Amino acid sequence: MYSQKENLKKLKKTYKEQAIPKGLKEEIRQRFIIEEQSFIKARRRKRRLQGFGVSLAIVMITTSSLLFNSQVRSFAENLPILGSVIELILGERFTDRSEKIDIQVPKINTQNEKENKTIHGLNQKYFREGQADFEKAEKEYGNFETDHYQVLGDYQKIVDDNRFLVIERQITQTAADSHVEKRYDTIDKKNSVQLSLPLLFKDDTYLSVLTKEVKRQMAEQVKEDPSKYYWTEQDIQEGTIEKPTLVTPTRSFYLNKEHQLVLTFSQYEIAPGYMGTPEFVIPKSVTKTILASEDYLDH
Repeated sequence: MYSQKENLKKLKKTYKEQAIPKGLKEEIRQRFIIEEQSFIKARRRKRRLQGFGVSLAIVMITTSSLLFNSQVRSFAENLPILGSVIELILGERFTDRSEKIDIQVPKINTQNEKENKTIHGLNQKYFREGQADFEKAEKEYGNFETDHYQVLGDYQKIVDDNRFLVIERQITQTAADSHVEKRYDTIDKKNSVQLSLPLLFKDDTYLSVLTKEVKRQMAEQVKEDPSKYYWTEQDIQEGTIEKPTLVTPTRSFYLNKEHQLVLTFSQYEIAPGYMGTPEFVIPKSVTKTILASEDYLDH
């Protein structure tokens, strides 16, 4: 059983030894300031708050430690968390007179949205992106010479269990041809944090490991089904397509109902348009040893 002083030393040691993914440090720091205020108010009614220095130290630890360090998990149990089931409602709708352009914007409906920075930030992002999608479509198709076009924006929950909330948003453009764009957000409901690849994994090893696995699956799919096709080195050399980077820290992904990592790619990014938006389910046997916590996806 660690003493408070030993806990603090361990947290500081973790902070010094691990690198904070760029762009996430300030987001987590701000979130803990908000959550910490709620925590203090609740405890102040019962007794004088002890160990305030520990909570301040937590603000500065690494992002991955926020989810996976046992001391942080213990602290997080006292913070507001998302409910087991979350309502996803229509937050806004952008449409033109003909309704050829119809962008439906989701809103995550929770009781404590204003207090929960993650959910509040996502709802704001959804509104901004929905508005931008509408303005882009109106500019592109506003003076279209034919009525044979349509731009639809829709959304759905992929996963909503005790651990994770996964939201898919889709933009479908139909004119001379069809183009589909999908966007995903995965939220750890227990810790009220939006997940990213750098947050999930303990170091940059995941970049090469996941790239190797995607290449393996691509080759296997083409071998088993001749109708499938992914861009080759010859296509790149001929200028058909620029060489894609399969896995980056910002690669789109989500967790499926089995809590497996699913990497997603845009239409035309790694394959011809008829292949749609390719997805690759990464087995847990591949991700387990490179996760920041090996059992994180098992709960």
